[in-house]
Amino acid sequence: MGFSSVMFLIFCLSLRRVCKMSDSRSRLSGYKYKKIAEEKKNQLNNLVQKIPKIDYFFKPTTFLNEVENYESTQKTLASCSNSGTSTTDVTYIQNVTSSESCSNNTTEKDNVPIVDSISEDPAEWVINDLTIDRLLLKEIKQNIDYDLLSTKLEFGNKTRYLKKSVFYRKLLNGEQQLRKFLIYSRSKNAVFCIPCRLFGGSTKLATEGLMDWRNVIKIVKQHEVSKEHTNCQIVFLRRSNNIGRIDSDLCIQINNEIDYWKNVLKRVIAVIKKLGSRGLPFRGSVEKFGSQNNGNFMMCLELISEFDPFLSNHIVQHGNPGSGHTSYLSSTTCDEIITLITTQVTNVIIKEIKSAKYFSIVIDSTPDISHTDQLAYVIRYVRDDGFPVERFMCFLPNIGHKSETLETAVLSFLTKHDIDINNCRGQSYDNAANMSGIYSGLQARIVKKNPYAYYVPCAAHSLNLVGTCVAECVKEGLSFFNTIQHLYSFFSASTRRWDILKSSLTLGKKVVKRADGTRWSARHEACDSLYQNYDGIMKNLSLLEEDNFEKATTRCEAAGLRRQLDRFETVFMTVFWNTILERFNSTSKELQKVNIDLGIVVKLYESLINFITSIRNDKCFNEYVILAKKIKSEEYEFDKVRTKKRKLQADETRENEVHMTGSDKLRIETYFTILDRVKSELEKRCAAYTNTFDKYDFLTNLILLSPEEITQKANKLQELYSDDLEKSFACECVHFRAYLQSINTNIDGVIELSIHLRGNNLDTVFPNVDIALRMLLCMAITNCSAERSFSTLKRVKNYLRASMEGDKLNSLSLLAIETELVNKMDFDAIIDDFATQKSRRKPMSTRH
Repeated sequence: MGFSSVMFLIFCLSLRRVCKMSDSRSRLSGYKYKKIAEEKKNQLNNLVQKIPKIDYFFKPTTFLNEVENYESTQKTLASCSNSGTSTTDVTYIQNVTSSESCSNNTTEKDNVPIVDSISEDPAEWVINDLTIDRLLLKEIKQNIDYDLLSTKLEFGNKTRYLKKSVFYRKLLNGEQQLRKFLIYSRSKNAVFCIPCRLFGGSTKLATEGLMDWRNVIKIVKQHEVSKEHTNCQIVFLRRSNNIGRIDSDLCIQINNEIDYWKNVLKRVIAVIKKLGSRGLPFRGSVEKFGSQNNGNFMMCLELISEFDPFLSNHIVQHGNPGSGHTSYLSSTTCDEIITLITTQVTNVIIKEIKSAKYFSIVIDSTPDISHTDQLAYVIRYVRDDGFPVERFMCFLPNIGHKSETLETAVLSFLTKHDIDINNCRGQSYDNAANMSGIYSGLQARIVKKNPYAYYVPCAAHSLNLVGTCVAECVKEGLSFFNTIQHLYSFFSASTRRWDILKSSLTLGKKVVKRADGTRWSARHEACDSLYQNYDGIMKNLSLLEEDNFEKATTRCEAAGLRRQLDRFETVFMTVFWNTILERFNSTSKELQKVNIDLGIVVKLYESLINFITSIRNDKCFNEYVILAKKIKSEEYEFDKVRTKKRKLQADETRENEVHMTGSDKLRIETYFTILDRVKSELEKRCAAYTNTFDKYDFLTNLILLSPEEITQKANKLQELYSDDLEKSFACECVHFRAYLQSINTNIDGVIELSIHLRGNNLDTVFPNVDIALRMLLCMAITNCSAERSFSTLKRVKNYLRASMEGDKLNSLSLLAIETELVNKMDFDAIIDDFATQKSRRKPMSTRH
């Protein structure tokens, strides 16, 4: 053998060894191959036996049909759970009373026979899907051949009978057409409408039967052209066509499947609505039914299933199937439905805004728990019924505090929803410089885009700023509010001190309150609680001051507070501020309402100015002194201190010197100074609202003004809004004045006027008056709606859900804030949108 042959043999052996090493599997014997093939064959046979035959899929099912008649099955199911036995109607299937929905049953009636015979009397029909199908499979007899003499009825002195002519309709050309929808009932001696009887009509022909033989022809003629009868007739014909089809069983099964999942989704949507309206969290740490940590969403479904056999059966069958199995109970479906509801609510709001045309914007911002700045966007407009509303739109995160970025965010949102900024008639923000600045603030930038978008400062916020300015204008006032805040901090810092304070209170009296912040309500509650419990607080401070078991700092702090409260000036300030703050707090609450207009704001501010003016005199001061004496004897701090005498110059004498007493000093330097500052601040704030309202004030006094005055003011308003109001506006106002005088009805306020105009369809008679009222009412007076949304933000995005943001945060906030609109949402519309979104059908393409 040559060298080349030896080398070739070595190469072949090496190649065979490499191939054997690459395939590490050992070669099986023939017996093992046969055994594996036999096992595969047995597995395939077992699988084929488990697969149901095709006849199984065409069996008539009535379980889902009985869900529609769920109310009629409640009594049966209740008796099943209470007595331990289940009774089933002949038309019900076993699934309703299966062991899964009634686990405590001791006996069960299975394989209940179905009765084929259905009465020819419509009054005896038990309306369900099985009855409808059996009636449509055969011809329904109208019972015209009965002896109609038995239909005799007495109407006074006359006797009436049912005539056969009622069953025939005479056409205009003289032909007669059989009314196939009519059927006679012998037991009721009445006439029924077959389609309306079977498919949920509400007239007598569908429920009780018609027995008025005197007017029967007239009633039947009106019924056969009614919308309800037409709808029932269409359903009747479609159902009849499906019954006769070769795939009727498959159609029934498909419809049953649709009804089944619709009923599942209705329960899911109901739970989402309720949880969303309360701002509660949905998901838990474990998404499984039966777990203690599965969240509020699954917990509510479990609670409903305890009383709802349908949902209970669905949870048993589809509750924890894992991914890839349809149950519509997962968090993914929940999030999708939340988005659909939010979209529908937003579309409703946008539609109402466009219908109202005129609107105002309200903007305010706050940081959330994750330190993200959230800009609340609220729009105010007038509904079709004439009532003004303020709707929350969304939170815009991290917009910033510069007026340029705020302007971009506001205009971008309006452009996104196709809302014209030129229809904006008002703006309302707080008094921050970036919002209210007259040169480069947000309101100034919006006015450049639309000069009719008048800026109205927040009326409630302005009133709070009055309190802040007044509290700091004199030393005695600043010291008083610092004292009551220090008092709260002292008692609330220790549970023992708080218990001592509560033990001294009589039933119904308040504990000390916090006095910091700018809200009138906080200051009023703090001052009122001190006024009610002055003696008790003094006693508690004395006890803590003399208690040797307390720390030295506590005793010293109690002594300082006691000395401060023991001053007559502090007692006087408590009585005086309690009266002032009570009036201002009531006014502030009224200003925060949505159903308020610019005229009411002006009147409330003017009433406060008049109130302050009325008490600025010596008589009222002495009355407050008398009230203060009931708590402590009159002894002024100023009188206790020796009066310093000023050194006289060479040519001076002491003849004209004025020596003030403690009472004079308190009256002049504190009492009058505070009231003067309050009045000055109120007049300055009120001017901003009066300047805007003066353009519309004649609309609230049409009856009191003369036609000449109305014409003059109406022409000025028409010239200002020449693009909105016609030149006939003044004539309309005079005509409207005559109408108000003729109805002799007291209509007080702009809102009542607008509601009356829209409620009586007078907007077509006085269209320009309606436009003027809408522009006035759509002006936002406060930004309280935006601040109320911050409270919802704290509930929705709490420390347990701090990572939530974007669309999910806006959706849950909208569900919680606009609960009124959410509750009006139609279940079927949401389900249809969900079905459209989840549909995987592809459109058919036609080749040309």
